[in-house]
Amino acid sequence: MFTASEIQKYDLNDDMPEDYRKLLVKLCCVEHGIEMISRTAILDFLTQVWMVGTYQAPSPYERVRTASYCWQEVGHSELFYNIARDLDPALADEDIPVTQYAFHMKFTTWTELAAVNFFTDRVGMYQANEWVNSSYVVLAKIAPMVVKDERGHTTMGYDRLERVCESVKGKEEAQRAVEKWHPAALDMFGHSESKRQHEYIKWGLKKHTNGELRQQYIQDVAPLIAKLGLDVPDENKNRRFF
Repeated sequence: MFTASEIQKYDLNDDMPEDYRKLLVKLCCVEHGIEMISRTAILDFLTQVWMVGTYQAPSPYERVRTASYCWQEVGHSELFYNIARDLDPALADEDIPVTQYAFHMKFTTWTELAAVNFFTDRVGMYQANEWVNSSYVVLAKIAPMVVKDERGHTTMGYDRLERVCESVKGKEEAQRAVEKWHPAALDMFGHSESKRQHEYIKWGLKKHTNGELRQQYIQDVAPLIAKLGLDVPDENKNRRFF
């Protein structure tokens, strides 16, 4: 396996090995094309965020936070669309089905939205951190900003859950939301036995395997859930991908 100093860097319009280009297109246009609201599933997902996060917000402050969240996600959409379009214009404009099932799940309450932000945006933070110092210079340039935004999003979700858990009823709702979204978030990292993940690492497009990221996530999230006074779900319960 190459060390960071040995990995070749590529910038926009550079000649690339065909194997590298294929992986890069897969990463930016498909796997993380989920950032693009030009895709129906993501537009539907953000519409849910907007409807729940503004109409059910307990205060004007929280409505503003929701608006800021959506604005930042639309900004990510523009970034990834431009990256994808530079690599493969036709694929960037295609309404590719989103296979990560978390983006097809429904959330209709303020408590669930808080859990969605805490769990799924935290996954986004971990994944974006993989692109810091990426071998693809264009991706490496935007990665720190995306990490910062996603850290803010997951922190917002946790802050909202803390407030929800101040009441007995809220804590009961939060427990149900955690049990629903915790396994979905763990599955977002993908199969631990995926062959492609090792190719990404070899070419400097990722730094860790799916399983390594998932285990780090579990270790980091468990004490935060416990701090809310909630039961930490069994990491193997209601899972689809391992």
